[in-house]
Amino acid sequence: MDDMKKKFAIGVDLGGTNIVCAIVNYDGKIVSSLKTPTLAERGKEATIKRIIEAIHKNIAQSAIAPANIMGIGIGAPGPLDVKRGIINFAPNLPGWRDVPLKKILEDEFNIKVILENDANAAAWGEKCFGAGQGINNLVCFTLGTGIGGGIIIDNKVYHGNNYGAAELGHMTVNKDGPKCNCGNNGCLEAYSSAIGIKNRIRDRIKKGVKSQFLNLDNIESIESISLKSIFEAARQGDKLTSTIVEEAISYLGIAIANITNILNPEMVILVGGITNEGDKLLNPIREEVKKRAFYTNYKFLKIVIGELGDNAGVLGAAALAWVPVS
Repeated sequence: MDDMKKKFAIGVDLGGTNIVCAIVNYDGKIVSSLKTPTLAERGKEATIKRIIEAIHKNIAQSAIAPANIMGIGIGAPGPLDVKRGIINFAPNLPGWRDVPLKKILEDEFNIKVILENDANAAAWGEKCFGAGQGINNLVCFTLGTGIGGGIIIDNKVYHGNNYGAAELGHMTVNKDGPKCNCGNNGCLEAYSSAIGIKNRIRDRIKKGVKSQFLNLDNIESIESISLKSIFEAARQGDKLTSTIVEEAISYLGIAIANITNILNPEMVILVGGITNEGDKLLNPIREEVKKRAFYTNYKFLKIVIGELGDNAGVLGAAALAWVPVS
């Protein structure tokens, strides 16, 4: 173990918009990092080339000898075959079908490569270096453009039968709810993700509801409005956004209560843009969970905001080199 502490790992967070690459030490400190646009629209081969270039560049700028790099961990959108290191399909990466990314990178760099779902990687990052340190059983909600999740049971990521577990954003919270991008109605993602909140605001604008605080000239302008502005307007009693924000928080609380009763975790960690709301988000969520979960399950549950911010995924990916999740 002492020898491992002297070595480093590379974490890669592969997103539809950006590729983030970081060299990380055993204590979870980033010693070198870079971000580059994914440019996914240019196709699979071009994106793979950009991943390889980012890793090479990061190694070069770090001045760390390749012999001191334990391995490469990749957090990627799925569904994935974690064991074989294959990305089966990625909605935000056009043309990605059954891509053997693990083998491609192992052939290029001649070191161990581990592929993991991006939300699982974020959960693992918080477990190893963030809010979940010392916690054996936790659930992580990644609240971004969409909603993902990671479940850790007995210090291991729970993958399910064929690596498809923890799609927390696609828990049905209202059978008569709005259409989700997945095709179902009433998913948590349709209510509580950034895209869900903005879609619901767009629908209300179409029905003629006006905002008292946001400068919305047309439906398209909603895309440029930040979640922070939307939540602030709602707190001021804005007719357009208040109900939507209240429901986004309420349904997130319902989802957490469901998970609390099913898995009885020690901790639920929330990561992603919406968590900038801090206690203004946590307090109503805790009230909702308290109202709905078994008292004995809720009493010992910690609901917290992650400590690693945008680095949760890349740090978790790097940590796979030391303690693989499967």
